[in-house]
This record gives sequence, structure tokens and C-alpha cells, in this order.
Amino acid sequence: MKRKWTVIFGVLILLVIAGFVVFQLTQQPDVAVTTAELSNIKETFTETGVVVPFEDRTVYSLHTARVRELLVSEGSKVTAGDLMVILDDSELSYTLAELEARLSSLDAEALQLERTPGAAELESYRNTIEEAKASLATAQQYYHRLEQLYTEGAVSKIELEEAAELVRKTAYNLAQQEKALQALFEAYEPPRGSREALAAQRKAILARIALVNDQLANFRITAPISGLVANVNIEEGGIAGPQTPLLSLFQPDDYRVEARVLTSDIHDIAEGVTVKLLLELRDGGITFPGIVTAISPYAERTHSSLGLEEERVKVTITPELPGDLKIAPGYSLDVQFTTAERTNIITVPKTALFTYEGEDALLVIENGRETIRPVKTGLETRQEVVITEGLAEGEKFVLDPK
Repeated sequence: MKRKWTVIFGVLILLVIAGFVVFQLTQQPDVAVTTAELSNIKETFTETGVVVPFEDRTVYSLHTARVRELLVSEGSKVTAGDLMVILDDSELSYTLAELEARLSSLDAEALQLERTPGAAELESYRNTIEEAKASLATAQQYYHRLEQLYTEGAVSKIELEEAAELVRKTAYNLAQQEKALQALFEAYEPPRGSREALAAQRKAILARIALVNDQLANFRITAPISGLVANVNIEEGGIAGPQTPLLSLFQPDDYRVEARVLTSDIHDIAEGVTVKLLLELRDGGITFPGIVTAISPYAERTHSSLGLEEERVKVTITPELPGDLKIAPGYSLDVQFTTAERTNIITVPKTALFTYEGEDALLVIENGRETIRPVKTGLETRQEVVITEGLAEGEKFVLDPK
């Protein structure tokens, strides 16, 4: 009887053990598992972008001068052509006055060169010439009468010769009076080349006057574009010069975002692609899209936060701002670039992958048991990786195999 109970007790123990084994084999593993599903994945990288105005100008003075009046301040709204700064132009004004005085002096000299004999003086000379002509005519008539009388024997040869001598003297007197009149005109004729010399001097002074007027215009600095005034670096009474900007202008509400992208990543970016912009706010971040509108044709050498030298390319993005979002030049935001995208593919967390016999593998649930299965991988992000071979939609796998 005792032997019988021993056998029964042993059979019960075997049944319990067998039941426990079957229970263990039919239970799901005590690990986190999930089901493979079709999804989409993007390969991205993020750079820091800075908001810049679409159009801005830095205003300089072309001359070194004291600031007489500053008519704007930071935040002032101006229209193109508005007067913003007046510089002290006293020195140039004195120079201009001197040049204008010299020009007036030259004009006076030119008038002197055009001076002619006075009417009374000319009348006197012309009357003397007329008198000399009348005397000559009288002498000639007298000679012709004596010449006839000499032929008739009424006068002597000596008288005829005296009459001829009188004709020569009156003719000589007339010639001398005419020469005196010519000498009078020649006395008023300027030296050769004097008119040309004055004209050349006048031309030079006019050129300098034009130059000074152009420079004077630069002493009144106007707005090159319409916009807001920023970065005012001067004050009334201070000295402005070509080396230091006076102020800057920018057009509000029309901005771009500039990001510097590593040359190793720039080949995956093209004009017209969409990027994601993230602006951090106190109560969280706000995201909105942007379009790449320009890519610089050259790279710039910069240094990373660790001091390493890098080559980066400037990428310009036009943001599509939400209506209630306000930004301004200098704002910093994140720019997320998408370099590759796959749809309707199977992805798994990177934590689910491990290396088995030199290959990537997953721990897949087959018939309720964990099975190591080699897989082929493709595109990956920081958290996920695409499985191209080895895992089908609907299969279960371990999320974090130990």
C-alpha cells in the first residue's frame, strides 16, 4: 500500500513539472515587444539660423566732420530720401565762397580784355583824320591850278615845287593820323593768348566749384531706403568719418533666415526645398515652414564651439511666418533640413538592433518564442533605422533585447 502511494505521489510531481514547463513554453516572454508596422521616416539634421532683414543698408559718412544735427534715433521710421544727419560743412562753405570770388575776379579781367576806345576819343581821332583829308584835298587842288598856270607861264617853277611840297606834307599828316587811330585800337587789344588763359582758369574754377558742391551734398546724409533706424553710433557734436558706420537701416516685416551648413551636408540641399523652423519661446517652441531661396556659391571658414576649423556654406531661407508671430533681426532659431525621406517602410528603434555573428539582428517572436533573426538595414535617423530585409509587417520583435 505504501508503495502505491509513493508511485502516485511521484506521478503527481511529474505532472506538476510537466505543466510548469508547458506553461513556460506557451507564455509570452517577459520583455517589451511591439509589432512591425509600415511608417514613414526622414533623415534630417539641424543647424542654427539667424533672422536677417531682406533689405538693409549701413550708412557711412564720406568725409570726416563734426555732427551738427542728428535728426533720427534708434527705432525711427524713415522714408527713402529723408534727411537723417547734417555734418558741419563750414570749411567747404568757406572754400566755395573763395572760389566764387576768384571766378568773379576772372570775369572782371575778361571784361577788361573786351574794353574798346570810348566814343569821344574815337570821335576826336576821326575828326582829326577828316581835317587832314580836307587839307590834303585843298593842297592837291592848289597844286593842279598852279600846274596849269605854270604851263601858261603865269607862275614860276619854284612856286609849283612849293605847292607840290605842300601836298606831300598834308598827305604825310593824314597817314600819321590814320596810324594814330590804328595804334589806339591796338592799345586796347589784349596780349595774344590772354583770353585763352582766362578761359582755362575759369574752367578750372568752375570744376572745383562743382566738386565742392558735390561734397557739400554729402554733408547732408539722407536715407537710402525706407525702413527703421538701428545701431546709431554717433551723437551730435561727435566726429563722423568713413571708417565707422553712422547707423543702419532695415525694412521691417520682410525677413530671411540665414544658416551656415557644413560642406559635407550642403550637397543634399537645393533651392526650393522646404525646411522646418523652430523658434524657442518661454512657454514652448513654435514651428513653421520655410523655403530655401539661395545657397552661397562659396564656403566660409569658421570655428566650431570646440574651436575646430570648419567649412560652412551660407543658406538663405524665406520663412512662412504664422500671422501672430513677431520676430526681428538677430533672433536665433533652429533650422531642420531633410536630406532623405522614405514612405511605407518598416522601421525599428535603434535599441532593438544588436550584432549577431557580424550582422545586424533583431529578436523576433516566432511561435511564442524569442528567435534571433539577421536583418538588412537602410536609412537611419538618431532614433530609428529602416529594415529592408528580414522583418515583415505584423511580426513582433523585442524593443530592447538584453
